[in-house]
Amino acid sequence: MARKLPRLQRVLDAPALASVAYGEVASSLYFALGIVALHALGLTPVVLAIVGVLFLVVTMSYAEGTTSIGESGGAATFVRVAFNDLAGFMTGWALFLDYLIVIALSALFFPHYLGLAIGVHSIAQRPGDVIVGCVVIVAIALVRLFRRTRLYSFSLVVPVLDLVTQLLLVLLGFAFLFSPSALTRGLHVGTQPSWHQIAFALPLAFLAYTGLETVANLAEEIRRPGRDLPRSLFLGIGAVVLVTVLIALVGLSAFPAPHGTTELGTTWLRAPLMGIVYALGPHVAFWVERALRVYVGLTGALILLVAAATSNSGFGRLAYSLAEHGQLPRRFGRLSRRSLHSPETVIGAALISMVLLVTTEFTTNPVGFLASLFSFGVLVAFTAAQLAVLKLRFSKPDLDRPFRVPLSIRIRGAAVPVPTVVGALATMAIFVAAMATHIGARYGGPIWLACGLVVYLLVRRGRGTGLLEHVEPVEEAELPQAEFSKILVPMKLGEIG
Repeated sequence: MARKLPRLQRVLDAPALASVAYGEVASSLYFALGIVALHALGLTPVVLAIVGVLFLVVTMSYAEGTTSIGESGGAATFVRVAFNDLAGFMTGWALFLDYLIVIALSALFFPHYLGLAIGVHSIAQRPGDVIVGCVVIVAIALVRLFRRTRLYSFSLVVPVLDLVTQLLLVLLGFAFLFSPSALTRGLHVGTQPSWHQIAFALPLAFLAYTGLETVANLAEEIRRPGRDLPRSLFLGIGAVVLVTVLIALVGLSAFPAPHGTTELGTTWLRAPLMGIVYALGPHVAFWVERALRVYVGLTGALILLVAAATSNSGFGRLAYSLAEHGQLPRRFGRLSRRSLHSPETVIGAALISMVLLVTTEFTTNPVGFLASLFSFGVLVAFTAAQLAVLKLRFSKPDLDRPFRVPLSIRIRGAAVPVPTVVGALATMAIFVAAMATHIGARYGGPIWLACGLVVYLLVRRGRGTGLLEHVEPVEEAELPQAEFSKILVPMKLGEIG
């Protein structure tokens, strides 16, 4: 008998999905807070709040697009449906870059939290942190290759631990550190930070809200995607935005920027939440500070480890979707029976993220360069996703939409959602700011897209299909038609009935 080929299963319900949404997005705070504070200074909470609101607007478009199409692949899928296969691939290729950077940053920051927790400072110094980061990436790849992860059970535990840790820091921070006067100390909008710094910080702030694509890529694993996905996204991500802004208020109260710099973005750049713990030291008993240091450090290391692992998984799901539609080689769409991941995507994600991690260490600002590259990919994807939702409102007005972005106006017979229009214009504007102020986005981003275009051209040429031609996925479970000369039918002995 032929064995059934492995497929994605619908196992996630609303609570698990909300937990995944919170855990995926909130994990980025462990590495993003210091990066944003380095440039936004005293405006860090405001910048994070503005981008957080915009992120919620983008989430509405993701909810409509994902539930309407009902496939994995996130923005790449509904961009492909709205426009063509090339546009969908380029969106997906930009998102590949973001997955790789999250893996690299999570692995790089992991030894800093771990080292401060256990008192081994050597692993938190260069080049020890890079070496440990590479070991982490290899370990995650090996686990992905040989074991099937239990996403459902694990997705409930880690986000709860993350939420408890962050709320603990918020409560203690507001009790002992929060100071409105400290927040405004040295704050002069236009000079400290300058307008250039604000324009530089806005694209970086998207790094604080990673993970939306990973959640959208779970569309084929959600039991009731039309109902559970939008509600879980808004609940989980809304909580993340609130907690992120609160922790930023605590962090800038502990480390204000009176002279144009904040220790949150310098001394504690690679472990900003540990900086808040150390700032609590003079206000609590020694044993409390010691326990907090161990708890937050180990929790941060675990959450960063999970963030790297789920980004590797999201990379694989996106590759699976692109391969199914003839945008990547077929082998990237074949899931391993052992782990439900394509071995090629697991190995590819690990190798490229390690290359990014090692090569950027030779730049003057490795973390900033990676964050700049991330802003390029995420802004391309978010803008394309919202344009796709708008296009589908015109081209497929009768498409079943379990969730629709609210506040629509009629234009040429189509219901055009105002939040999506505003969101698309905003992400376009911030993309222009990123290209104008970020060297990594200006040069590294286009080079990455050019490499992707070469890959796409080679794949389509090998398949003999057009660049814009729509390719339907092949249902591997289908058996070919065959003619039979004899059919053996089992019969019951005796009376039938």
